[in-house]
Amino acid sequence: MRFVTLIVGAGLAVAGLAGCASTAEPVTAPPPSIVPPAPSAVVPSAHPSLTLGSPQPLISVRGTVKDGVEPGCMLLTTDKQTYLLVGGDRAALKSGATLTVYGTPEPELMSTCQQGTPFRVSRVEN
Repeated sequence: MRFVTLIVGAGLAVAGLAGCASTAEPVTAPPPSIVPPAPSAVVPSAHPSLTLGSPQPLISVRGTVKDGVEPGCMLLTTDKQTYLLVGGDRAALKSGATLTVYGTPEPELMSTCQQGTPFRVSRVEN
């Protein structure tokens, strides 16, 4: 009989604790904090005169246009240097053409073309 009393008493104690747990508010974790990325400086490609830092003067370079090793990459080769042409009138920049381009060298500009010094083209002349 004593064994039955102990089991019944333990069962009531568990039932009482369960009842307490059901009346408490559910515990929820705080929402994760979302931090937006910091704004980065972007130079619009539509306006070649906008640059970061001090503006570079326009220069002219005459050479022969050729295709780069990567698709869509156009190079201008001179006797001394090879430039990666960034921007400019793509209809005028045909492989094999000898022409003059005006613009600014941007050696710090990152590219997937892997060739030449990046040169932001403002104008193309035959």
